Amino acid sequence: MPSESLATEPTGRGDKPELVVLTNTPTPYRIPFFNALHESLQAHGAALRVFYCALREPHRHWELRLDEQAYPWQVLAGWHPSVGGWHPHLNPSVVPELRRARPRWILSAGAWNLPTVLLAAHHLLTGTTYRIFWSEGHEKSVLHPSGLIAAVRRRALRAYDAVAVPNEASARFVRSETGEQTRVLLLPNTVDDEFFRQPTQAERTTARKYFGVTEDRAVILSVAQLEDRKGILELLSGYERLPDQLRVNTVLVLVGEGSFRSVLETRARALASGEVRVVGHLDESGVREWLWAADVFALATKLDPNPLSVIEAAFCGLPLIVSRQAGNVGELVQDVNGMVLERIDPEHVTAVLQRFLMRRRETWRAMGERSMGIADVGFRRRNVARHFVEELMAGSGSG
Repeated sequence: MPSESLATEPTGRGDKPELVVLTNTPTPYRIPFFNALHESLQAHGAALRVFYCALREPHRHWELRLDEQAYPWQVLAGWHPSVGGWHPHLNPSVVPELRRARPRWILSAGAWNLPTVLLAAHHLLTGTTYRIFWSEGHEKSVLHPSGLIAAVRRRALRAYDAVAVPNEASARFVRSETGEQTRVLLLPNTVDDEFFRQPTQAERTTARKYFGVTEDRAVILSVAQLEDRKGILELLSGYERLPDQLRVNTVLVLVGEGSFRSVLETRARALASGEVRVVGHLDESGVREWLWAADVFALATKLDPNPLSVIEAAFCGLPLIVSRQAGNVGELVQDVNGMVLERIDPEHVTAVLQRFLMRRRETWRAMGERSMGIADVGFRRRNVARHFVEELMAGSGSG
């Protein structure tokens, strides 16, 4: 059965130029960003409207606070089949809704191959509307780098006037797919930068005391699904290979759920020195408590377009050890605040962890301060929204 439309108010073109965002579902991290985007557009005499293909998807279990949306929004009527774990959305209602709204710009987010997204990209439907696709893919994360699917993807991307990307890795990928002439707009993903913040010394002490971690022990924290694509076994193996004299004063904390949990717990119990804690899934507050207690954040991912966990760790003032496969590693990790895992193998992980642990704790703190500075400049929600709107207004038919 098709879903029914849900809206905050009837659509219809007003006096202000309008940006319509078309995306698959509401998310707890996008709603606050859309609020910031709404404010920035208003400051430029424009408006925001958001169309959702569905209210939820079967594999997402977020707690949504729909009443926090400060902008007009609507869940489009449509069909939502499930095909081998893929959840395409078909919302024919996007056609009359876009014709009614007649936005100046449309920003389509989600997978490029969603039927509704493809519909909204067609010039016969959108007319003179400036069409932007919000892409997070990059060379090291794309599932189909060549072949028929890649050819169809390139054709779909070339239908847009511009592509919005979260980082330079995605920008390079887009240009390789569509040609150097494609306009690329920077639109980093954001997190709750008021909630994820650097702790006071008292907050850090309280968090470590709560988790039973003394100040002389180094906490290496990873927040990721316990699956192969996150490199979680390689991270553990790298930790296990550390020299005993280093490992004995450390604890590796793995926050997340996944199919590898029982394997990780078994290996944790067998560890002769050091400590591994597999703590499972935590809510936002639980994640922040561990970020406040940690000394360094590590992510050995093998496939990640734009991990938000690294941004959260940076705002909490942690040094970062992140794999080259993370799409935002170039924007978040520099020599002054972290180290890059160039390969995801245990020997290399061990070498990088060892280099970090042999540095002075004063150096760790200085690296964390640099992480926070990088996050503040490039990922603070209001800054990102303001910069995007400024780019949008410059040369995209804004009048």
